[in-house]
Amino acid sequence: MAAQNSAAVTPIVEGNATMLSLNITSWCTPGTVTEKINFVKIAAPSEVKKDEVIISIKAASIQVDDIALLQNTAAGGWFYHTRPPTVEKPVVGGCDYAGTVTKVGPDCTKLKVGDRVCGIQKPAEYQAGTWAEFTLAPEKDVCLIEDDNLSFVDAAAVQMGTLVSFDMIKIAKKKLTAESRCLVIGASGAIGTVLLQMLKKHKGHITAVCSGKNADNCTTLGANETIDYTIKPFGDQLMEQKKEKSFDVVFDLVGGKANEKQAKPLMKKGAMYVTAVGDRQYMSMDRALTCSEFCGSCCGLLCRTKCCFCCYPYEYVMSQGAYPPMKEEIWKPSVIEGGARASIAEEVAFAEAPLRKAMTRVWSHQAGGRVVINLENRE
Repeated sequence: MAAQNSAAVTPIVEGNATMLSLNITSWCTPGTVTEKINFVKIAAPSEVKKDEVIISIKAASIQVDDIALLQNTAAGGWFYHTRPPTVEKPVVGGCDYAGTVTKVGPDCTKLKVGDRVCGIQKPAEYQAGTWAEFTLAPEKDVCLIEDDNLSFVDAAAVQMGTLVSFDMIKIAKKKLTAESRCLVIGASGAIGTVLLQMLKKHKGHITAVCSGKNADNCTTLGANETIDYTIKPFGDQLMEQKKEKSFDVVFDLVGGKANEKQAKPLMKKGAMYVTAVGDRQYMSMDRALTCSEFCGSCCGLLCRTKCCFCCYPYEYVMSQGAYPPMKEEIWKPSVIEGGARASIAEEVAFAEAPLRKAMTRVWSHQAGGRVVINLENRE
């Protein structure tokens, strides 16, 4: 994709400005977001507080979490929420974005009008969504895109993958050496492809679990070998290859007890199992958990993370890298200097029919990479 070198600014009309957005005015029934979400104009941000900026959005990601938030089932409907939507105050979807600054508050010192920027909004703090022509953000939560060769689409696509991967690698850092062996479950997804690139810098051996059609891409991004889970369970294949007790770290991007069970005999004593998801596959985004299910998961995770080695000969750790803002100390070394990029499965125009189709693809959990809205394409 061609780089967007221009820092062209879309002006905001003061007063009664409007913007096109994907939004909801009431919670959607689970499974109906792609059909029920509104693609209409709403009021655009025009006023800023002292430390805020308004951003003209050029690209924004579509993620499973974004869709789940609009039906209030993110993480089973217990951990993550955005504010309740109303007709008067619709909730705009989306968290990741890239674009240009169009207005800055009087106390802003880092950013100026025209700057190319990106970031991740925090729905739990009721920050504005990103599936819209404009968003409003605190200056401290916005990162500069200092590389003119990095397109807005690429910048938006790599945000969450970088944030989660950085956190997971930080957790496992003591285990990552040139001699370490890592297993990545869900390696071909939007986060997994970024994780492979960041892990590669530690020079250890990486085994990627992915479908056969994504094997070449995973190898290109850093995997030393791939295991096609569509043939038979990855655990069985690795055991047949006599890889039992060979891995120092397992990175889990899919979740569920079945994957951990498969990985258990493959880990060395004292190994680390780092999961971004937990004991429920895809963090149960498709529905709200009952009270007993939620309590059961919490007790299970608490037990697992505090469990002694006599019960489990490896350390189980839940990554905490969900929805904080992107930080310069993560963004700059990982993306600007480190060159991490997300595998983009689809770049979709900011138009109703392709957007609904793209959201359906993401919700299937089989997108095969990041799906990104290009707001500069309206066809």
